[in-house]
Amino acid sequence: RTDTAHCPVIHHPPEPQYRLAETISLCARTDLFETLSNERVSELSQLAGPGGFANAAAVLRSTGVSVRRILQPDVQPVHLAMALEVALDQQNLGRFEDFTSILLCHSHTDPTAAEQLASSLQQQARHPLPPVHAINAGCSGFLQQLQLACHVPHNSRHSRTLLLNIETPEHWHCAADRAFCGLVSAAATATIIDQQRGRPIHWLQTADIPVPDSHLLEPGPLFHTETTDSVTFRGAAQSRQIMRMHGEAVFVHAIELMLHAVKDAWQQLPPGSPVTLIPHQPSGKLLRTFAAALQSELPQIEVLSNLEYSGNTISATIPELLACLPPATATQPAASHLILAACGICMRRMHDHLSCGSAWIGL
Repeated sequence: RTDTAHCPVIHHPPEPQYRLAETISLCARTDLFETLSNERVSELSQLAGPGGFANAAAVLRSTGVSVRRILQPDVQPVHLAMALEVALDQQNLGRFEDFTSILLCHSHTDPTAAEQLASSLQQQARHPLPPVHAINAGCSGFLQQLQLACHVPHNSRHSRTLLLNIETPEHWHCAADRAFCGLVSAAATATIIDQQRGRPIHWLQTADIPVPDSHLLEPGPLFHTETTDSVTFRGAAQSRQIMRMHGEAVFVHAIELMLHAVKDAWQQLPPGSPVTLIPHQPSGKLLRTFAAALQSELPQIEVLSNLEYSGNTISATIPELLACLPPATATQPAASHLILAACGICMRRMHDHLSCGSAWIGL
């Protein structure tokens, strides 16, 4: 079993009150993203040899994904960041310089990629930016950003923190790797953490958990990187550093840790509360197995998913789902409490740890 005995729990002080306000996503922007069908994924997977997907139906059965996104040919990660600022401004939510701080998550096998993106963002900004804190956090990145946001010192009750999740996994995965090619998808989201409006963040925990492999059929590292000849998501040969995964180990431990994370958050809620779960979505198989296990223990929790038409967008999975929620209004308040939960690669110790976390977001 995975050791969860030492998960640190972060409780928020009563003041200031941190709230999860608006979230926006660029997923519908065809000028920024193009989609890959299951037919194309099947073709790409076969470039590595006979171990690829036999056809489009096999891709759907294995991954649970129908379409996923990659960047348009001339689009770079910094262009996604600038497009997020324009979208925020168009919705009267502010420009980057209007925020107290910016927390950027950009996952990559290159540990400097997040800082490079932050630097590019500062160079292209029209006005001086507030401090930009960049992290390379993987699937639990959004919850790690929330934790950081709730501990940023603020001098005013009008302070706001902006969370940017810009994920371009096509740059650090091989398109012929069956473990990833049908799953990973690009995304760009922005979430505002406010002190006066939005859903209150009542409780939050994140942790890096060591996982044993002694009971696995084939023990080995959970994740590792290697620099090798690979295939880009447009079918070109390229030598680069890519991610590899021990599928069995990640499947077994991620389900268990996700269940622990959800139950930890659920125990903090008022009894009888309506609850909606917004989970990280690694794959169709893992999500189905996790949902079935959760249903047997906590059948009252509704589970949201957009995996089939979005794919695994790494740290942007949860904010993409948040962006789909109908906004609460004075006449139509929020329908339920939210539990956010994620488990996945621990970028700091990817060989033998998984990062996980959960949060309870109020009405």
